[in-house]
This record gives sequence, structure tokens and C-alpha cells, in this order.
Amino acid sequence: MPDEDLAREVQELRKALEELRESFAVVSQMAQAYLRLINIYAQYGGLSVDLVVPEVRGDPIAREIVRILFDLKRANVSQIARELKGRRGKASRNTVRAKLAELKNLGIVVEVPGERGKVYALSREVVKKWLEMIGMPIRFDQTNDY
Repeated sequence: MPDEDLAREVQELRKALEELRESFAVVSQMAQAYLRLINIYAQYGGLSVDLVVPEVRGDPIAREIVRILFDLKRANVSQIARELKGRRGKASRNTVRAKLAELKNLGIVVEVPGERGKVYALSREVVKKWLEMIGMPIRFDQTNDY
């Protein structure tokens, strides 16, 4: 009987130790990601989409459209124009359409079917680069957002 109790306790201790190892691995990954973010912040003075999408660095409207799509995940031209107007003070749907076409040609934005027509989203590659930069271990097979 005492041997059985001892064996059970050893088994419970092994299980607890394994859980601690797994927790430590997660904490270690988070610490590495945090240090990477601090390093990026120190090197560039902030975290911005143009670190992942340098093609939009010199184009404030395109950069803001990419930010909007990061925030909204998916949006049509009118929704993007409305959000852009709120952020910049002015926006036209024609300008938004033209910028979306440029971003689509660069592979930054993709057109996806929506309930009422075309909507736009960031390409999986852009989202993947962003998540890698900030150290988020998210796999796309686990999400339908992108």
C-alpha cells in the first residue's frame, strides 16, 4: 500500500514538473518576443506597419489604408473611405479605389468576396510578417480572419 501511494505521488510530481516545463517555455517565448519588441522600438522609434510593409513608407494614404485594414480586418471601399476621412479629415472613394489597386498589385491587399460585393483585406503574407515581427505564435490554420 505505501509503495502504491509513493508511486502515485511520484507520478503526480512528474506531471506537475512537465506542466511547469511547458509554462516556462511559454514564458520564455513571451520574454524573447518582448525583448524583440523593445529592440525594434529602440531601433526605429516605434512599431509601425511600414516596418513590415516598407512599400507604403512614402505614401501616407496607402499607409493609413493598411492600418485601417489591420483594425477592421475586412472592409469595402466605402467603409475604408469613411474611416480614412475620420482619421485624415478627407478622403474620396476614387482615391481609395486607386490606392487599393496599387496595394493589390504589390501583394499587400487581397480582394475577397463579401456579402454585398468586394471587400479588401491584408494578404496573409503581410499579416504573417507582422505577427512574426511582434512575436505572436499564431498559425493561420487556427483562424479564419485572414
